[in-house]
Amino acid sequence: MADDEAEATFPQEQATPAEPQVSTEQDGHGDNSDADSDEYDPSQGWEGQYSNPINDSNQLEAGPVDASVADDEEDSVPNAIDAPETEADQTSASVEPSQDPSRAESSTPMQLSGATETPRARTIGGFEVDDEDDQGDADYEPPAVLGGEDADAMPVTMSEDPSSGIANQNTPPDVSSHTAEQTPASGPDVANSSYSPAPVSNIDPSSVPVQSHWAAQDLQSATMQNSTTSTPVPDSPAAKGRLAHDRVGILEDRIQKDPRGDIPAWLELIAEHRGRGRLDIARETYDRFFEVFPMAADQWVAYATMESELNEFFRLEQIFNRTLLSIPSVQLWSVYLDYVRRRNPLTTDASEQARKTISSAYDLAIQYVGMDKDSGNIWTDYIEFIRSGPGVVGGPGWQDQQKMDLLRKAYQRALGVPTQALNTLWKEYDQFEMNLNKVTGRRFLQEHSSSYMTARSSYTELQNITRDLIRTSLPPLPPLPGSEGDVEFAAQANIWKRWMAWEKQDPLVLKEEDLSAYKSRVVYFYKQALMAMTFLPEMWFDAAEFCFQNDLEDDGTDFLKKGIEANPESCLLAFKRADRLEVASESEQDSAKRAQKVREPYDKLLDALYALISKARDQETQDVARIEASFPSTNAEGQAQDEDDADPEAKEREAAKKEQIDAVRKAHSTQINIISKTISFAWIALMRSMRRIQGKGKPGEIAGSRQVFAEARKRGRITSDVYIASALMEYHCYKDPAATKIFERGAKLFPEDEHFALEYLKHLLDINDTINARAVFETTVRKLASNPENVHKAKPIFSFLHGYESRYGDLTQVINLETRMRELYPEDPALEQFASRYSNSIFDPTSVQLILSPSQTRQKMTMTGFPPDVHGSPMARYMDTSLNSPKRAYPTDEFDDDSNRPRKFIRADSPMKSAQGRRLDQPKRVQQLNGQSVSYRPQGSPAPLPREVVNLLSIIPAASSYNIARLSPEKMVELLRHVDIPSDISQVQIPQNVHGSSGGQTQGGGNPYSGKITHLLSLFA
Repeated sequence: MADDEAEATFPQEQATPAEPQVSTEQDGHGDNSDADSDEYDPSQGWEGQYSNPINDSNQLEAGPVDASVADDEEDSVPNAIDAPETEADQTSASVEPSQDPSRAESSTPMQLSGATETPRARTIGGFEVDDEDDQGDADYEPPAVLGGEDADAMPVTMSEDPSSGIANQNTPPDVSSHTAEQTPASGPDVANSSYSPAPVSNIDPSSVPVQSHWAAQDLQSATMQNSTTSTPVPDSPAAKGRLAHDRVGILEDRIQKDPRGDIPAWLELIAEHRGRGRLDIARETYDRFFEVFPMAADQWVAYATMESELNEFFRLEQIFNRTLLSIPSVQLWSVYLDYVRRRNPLTTDASEQARKTISSAYDLAIQYVGMDKDSGNIWTDYIEFIRSGPGVVGGPGWQDQQKMDLLRKAYQRALGVPTQALNTLWKEYDQFEMNLNKVTGRRFLQEHSSSYMTARSSYTELQNITRDLIRTSLPPLPPLPGSEGDVEFAAQANIWKRWMAWEKQDPLVLKEEDLSAYKSRVVYFYKQALMAMTFLPEMWFDAAEFCFQNDLEDDGTDFLKKGIEANPESCLLAFKRADRLEVASESEQDSAKRAQKVREPYDKLLDALYALISKARDQETQDVARIEASFPSTNAEGQAQDEDDADPEAKEREAAKKEQIDAVRKAHSTQINIISKTISFAWIALMRSMRRIQGKGKPGEIAGSRQVFAEARKRGRITSDVYIASALMEYHCYKDPAATKIFERGAKLFPEDEHFALEYLKHLLDINDTINARAVFETTVRKLASNPENVHKAKPIFSFLHGYESRYGDLTQVINLETRMRELYPEDPALEQFASRYSNSIFDPTSVQLILSPSQTRQKMTMTGFPPDVHGSPMARYMDTSLNSPKRAYPTDEFDDDSNRPRKFIRADSPMKSAQGRRLDQPKRVQQLNGQSVSYRPQGSPAPLPREVVNLLSIIPAASSYNIARLSPEKMVELLRHVDIPSDISQVQIPQNVHGSSGGQTQGGGNPYSGKITHLLSLFA
C-alpha cells in the first residue's frame, strides 16, 4: 500500500479537496436484496424477469470502509461529486447564450420597416454604423473578430460527466428464455469482501488491435498540427498539479479532456481499479465507458468474464440483458453459451430440461450471429451438442430418428453459411449421409452441394476482401487528412465499404429464396461495420438508407438515432433524421406539433456545435496560458528600463512568445470559423424546414422561418450565409421587400465579406434596382481595395458587374471598369478581359478558328518529332533469316501478339563454330548489311538477338504502354510503293565503319536513296 499512502497526501496540496464518495455509495445496498433468487430460471422469458438494472455504484457491501481505500478513492476522483453540478451550470450557460451581451444580439425583434430616428454613431461587431435598423444587431459579433475576443468570457462545457451513469438506463428484456433446475446462484447480496484482488488479471491497453494502427488524435493536435507552438503534454501530471504516482487522477484527467479519443486512458483506468481490487469503482468506470462506446463488444466480454470469475451471476445476467440483442458479437454469444451450459449441467439432468435449455440457447445464438463468417465454432459446438444427445444415429427408435433429423437439419443450415469450418462440416455431412443410406445420401448431398459450393466460393471471396481488415470494437475518431493514422483509417473504412457492397450484391443468392434472410444478413454486417466505424457518419447513413430502401423502417430509424447519439455534431445524420420526420409527419394536422418533432434533431445538432465552440475557446485559453507560463517575465515588478537599454535576449523571448501565441490563436480561430460556418448552415436547414411546415410565420401565432432567423441572430456565432439565405427566401418565396432590408442589415455586419456583397449585388439587379446596385458595388470595392490584403476579394465582384455591364450597360461604363481592373489586377491579360464581353461559359466567338480553305484541313503525310522520353515503342516481329539454326523449325503462329516476342527461349549458338564456319558465313552477312534481300526459309528459327538489344528490351516498357503515335500501315505501304530499290549492290554506299570484306563498298559520292531510307527508318523510331 505504499502507493496508497503516498497518494493519500495529495488532497492536502489541493485548494478544495473533494469529499470521498465511497461512503455515500454504500447506503442503498440492501434495497435490491430480494431481487435475486437462489436459482437462475431462464423460463421467465425475455420480458422482465428483472425489472430494473442493478446500479453498480449503489450495490457496495454495507459496513465499515477501510480508511486507506477511502483516501485512495478520494484522491483518484477528486471531482466526481462536483462534476454534475458544474456541468449543469455550464450547460445552462451555453444553452442560453443570449443572456451574454458580448455573444448575442438584443432580444428586440427584428424590425423590417418602421419610422427612423436621428442617426447616431454606434459600433456593431467592431464596425461603425449609424442606422437604426440595426438595433437588433447591436451585440452581434461576426466571425471575423472571433479570434480577438476575451476567451475568459466564454462558457465552458464539459464534454463528459465523470459520475456513474447506469441508474437511468432501461433494462432490456432478459436473455434467458429457458427453464431448468438450477443450482443456487449468488445475487447482488454476495459480499465482495471475500474476493481476493491478487488473481485479477489486468487489461493490457497495448493489446487492443486498433491502437496499434491508429493513434487517437485529441482536439488540440487536430486543430494545431501546423502550429509551431511547444506546449506541455496534456496528460502530464504537471498539467493539473497531479503527483506523478497518482495514476488514477491522471487517467481521470485524460478521460475528462478527451473521452472519445483517449481509449487507452479508459482501459488503463479500468485495469488500475481491477488491479487494486476496487471492483465497484471498476464497474462504475465500465458503465461510464459504455456510455461513450456502447457497442464495444470486446470490453463487454471482458466485463462479463470478470463477473463470471467472481460468480456474480446476477450482474452477469444483467450484462447479457443489455448486450446480446443489440451487439452482434460472436465472442459475446460464446460467453453466454458457456454460461448457460455452466448453469445447466447435463450430468445431473434426469428430466432432460437442461438439454432443452441449452438447445434453445444455441438456436438463439445461431439466429443472431449464425451468419457471421467467424461463427464456425458455434456451428461445430452445436452439432457436437446434438451428437451427444440420447439416441443412436440410424437406430430404429423414435429418439434415434429424432436425433438423425436434428443432425441433418443442423448440417444443412451450416453448409449454407460461409464460415471457416465449412469444408470440415461438408466432409462430416457427407460421411453422415453415406453411413445412413447411400441412395438417399447421394440425393441429399446432390440437393445441397450447390449451396455448399456457393458458400465456399463466397467465403474465399470474403477472405480476399477482408484480408487486411481489423475487426475491432474500439472505434477510433477519424484522423484529419494529413494527420497520423489517416491512411490506415481510410484503408479500413474502404475495406468495410467493399464488404458492404459485396453483401448487397447477394453472392449467396438469398433474394430469390429468402428475401428476409438477405436483408437480415446485410443489416447484421452493417452493425459489424459500425462497431469499428462508430464515428464515421457516412457509414450510419448508408446503413439507414439501405433499411429505408428495403422497407425496414424501424431498423433505419434505429440506425439514425444511434448514429446521432454517437456523432451529435454530424450534420449528415441530423439532416437525414429531420427529413425522415418531416416526411413521416405529413399527415399531422397541427403544424406546431409537426414543427416540434422536426426541430428535435436540429436543436440537438446546434447544441452540440455550440458546445464545440465553447470547448475550443476554453482550449485556446489553456494553450495561451501554458505558453505564457513557459516564458518567465523579463523584468521584475516595479522595475523600468529604457527602450535602448532593453535586454536583446528578453526581446527575442518576448517575440518568440508572441509568435507562438499568435500561431495558437490563428489555429483555433480557423477551427472556430469552420464550426461557425457549420452552425450557420444548420440554421439555414432549420429555416428552410420550418418554412415548408409553417411558412414565414405569424407574430404570436406561428413561428415559421422568420422566428428561426431571429433565434439564429440572438444565439450568435453565425456567418453571412444565414442573412443571404433568409433574404433570398423572403424574395423568391414571398416577393417580400423585407429581403432588401435583411441585405442592408447584413451589409453593415459583414462589410468585407465578398460573397455577401456579390449576392447582395445580384439581388439588387434582380429587382432592377441598378442605382443601388452600383452604389453597393462602389462602397464594397473601395473598402476592399483600401486594404492590400483584401484586393483579391474584390475580383469576383468586378467580374460579375463587368459581365452585367457588357450585356446591359453602356460602353463607357464597361471601359471604365476594365481600366480599374487593369490597375488592380495587372497580371490579367487584356485579351481575355476584352473577349469576356462577347462570350459566355459555352462559346467564345473571339477565339474560334474558321475554315477558309481546304488547305487548312490537309491531312499530315509524315509523322515526325516524337518526344525523346517516349518509351514503349512498338517492336517488330522476329523475322526468320538464313542465319538461323536448321535444327528445329519455329512456326510463325507461335508469336505472342501482345509482346511480339517468341514464347520459347532461343537456342544459343553452337560452340562448334570454327574459323571455317565464320568464313563461309561472311558473304551472307555482307549481303544482309548491304540491304540485299535474302531468301526466306520458313523452316528456320528466329535469329538470336544481341545481348545489348535483349537488355534494352527488358528495360523499356511493353508495347501496350505506348499511347502517342503508332505506325500507319497504309502510309507505310504507300511509301514503299514509291521507293526504288537498287538492283545492284554497287549502287548502295556501305558505311565507312564496316569492317571485313570490302568487296561491296563503293568509293563514289552520296547515295540518292539515303534520304528515303532514312525517312523509312524514322517511321520505326
